[in-house]
Amino acid sequence: RSNLGGYLLLRGDFDGAEAEYRAALALDQRYIPAWVNLADLKRSQQLEPQAEAILREGLQVMPADPALHHALGLALVRQQRLAEGVEELRKAYEQAPGNARFAYVYAVGLHSEGARSRAISVLEQALERAPNDTQLLSALASFHAEAGEVPRARAYAERLLELLPGDPGVQQLLRSLDQPRG
Repeated sequence: RSNLGGYLLLRGDFDGAEAEYRAALALDQRYIPAWVNLADLKRSQQLEPQAEAILREGLQVMPADPALHHALGLALVRQQRLAEGVEELRKAYEQAPGNARFAYVYAVGLHSEGARSRAISVLEQALERAPNDTQLLSALASFHAEAGEVPRARAYAERLLELLPGDPGVQQLLRSLDQPRG
């Protein structure tokens, strides 16, 4: 039913998609993709408070599910509720520390709050588990460059270039690290 909801959504049938996601949840309230997809449907309709309510309802059923906490964190951030959103992103990260995407998004949230050193720590821990994750490497290079830690930024950027040879964005990052700081 959830897959049918996705198909209907692609066809622009929002009502049909919602009905299928809800039917999937009626069959199994523990089916996390249906909660996330239903909330995402509401987000796509600019109904962010409804998306939040759906995710909170899902968390009542599955309170420790990292995907629901992650989606709720993003919903809260989109509503300009950064501190609440980062708290939900933290829960997702702590419940699924091996998920590089959760770590990356949590670190970006921390950075947005001004907690750069904590963000870098989260990224470095995640990189130990996913050493070839380009988002983690890119964020580490950027955050270290922003902090004026050019040698560390360069090391991450060079690792990134090994994974993405010829990538213009990575090449630009390396060139920017060569610019005199003032």
